[in-house]
Formats: sequence, structure tokens, C-alpha cells
Amino acid sequence: MHTEDLPEALHASLAATLQHVSLIQDKENRLAEARKQAMEQAIHRIATEYRTGALTYAQLCIAMAAVRATRHQGAMRLWDDVVGVPWKRLAQYAKRLPNGPEGSWVGEYPIPANAPIPIYGVPVVYVLFDESNTPCYVGSTDKLSPRLTAHEKDGKQFVRWQAHPCDDRAHAYRLEDRLLRQHKPYLNRKASR
Repeated sequence: MHTEDLPEALHASLAATLQHVSLIQDKENRLAEARKQAMEQAIHRIATEYRTGALTYAQLCIAMAAVRATRHQGAMRLWDDVVGVPWKRLAQYAKRLPNGPEGSWVGEYPIPANAPIPIYGVPVVYVLFDESNTPCYVGSTDKLSPRLTAHEKDGKQFVRWQAHPCDDRAHAYRLEDRLLRQHKPYLNRKASR
């Protein structure tokens, strides 16, 4: 069936409208291709920056979150192919990024579900706070959640905590010593190492 079989006024109007729709579709296709190329370029740039050491793992998470916010179809697959650090692993890590001042983690105890907390293996020095927000204990660990549970079972009364990331155990010991001298927490048996 052809539109020529329609009344002349409708035929002319419909032909003009359909031509307009076709032009819009062509523009949308060109924009979609430009969007795809721009996303590929952005992800390749992120991958290069990460591989050369210009981005930390935490910064890679921030970049991934920015890419995710675009809701670009296929971004996850492209990310996994180009960056080499799986999108899903980064998404899990991103949930645990520091949420406190100067790259620290802060939280309440008991720890709410999905609250940011250092992942296992990250050395931290932590400070526990009582109801009056007084530092009551300072310690170090690379498994914060189980350590907090152990403190509760030992009878320590605390409602908040702050954890400072450390480069390694030696750095953790130095920071712990400094925080012990600074806060003089009443639940610690010794004031410093």
C-alpha cells in the first residue's frame, strides 16, 4: 500500500512528517555512534592512566562510578575488556571507599548493613569513641570488623569508630603510637608502644 492512495492533503502532510522522522533517526544514529566512540575513548584513557600508575585503585573506582552514571549501554563489558579490572569487583570495592576526613573511614557500632568499612587485608589504625564522643580505645588491625566484634565481646563500651588507612604494619605502629599519646584512651592498657 502506498501513501499516494491517501487523500492529497494527508499524503503531503504524512510524507513530510515521515521525512522529518527519518532525519531525526539519522541524527540519533550519528549521535549514538558519537556517544559510543566518546565512551570508548574515555575508558581507554582511564585504562591508560591506571596502568601507568597515575590512578590509584580508589580513583579507579571513582572513574568507574562516573562511567556508570552515564548509563551507557555496554559500558560494563567495554570496561572489563579494556581496563582489565572487573567492573563488579570495583563496584564491591567502591562500597568500601573511605567516607571520613582525610581518607579515613567513620562509622557507628554496631556497623549498619552496607556501611563503608575497610576491606580485609587493609592495615588500619582505629579509634573507638564512647557515648560522649570521647576516644576510649586505639588499636590497629587489618581485619576491622572482626576486631570491633571482639572488643564488644570483651566488654568495651563504644558507639562510634574511625579507621585510618596505613601503607603497611610499620606505618600502622607509628600512627597507633601517635594516636595513643594524643588521645590517652582510658581503655588502653598502655599509653604508647
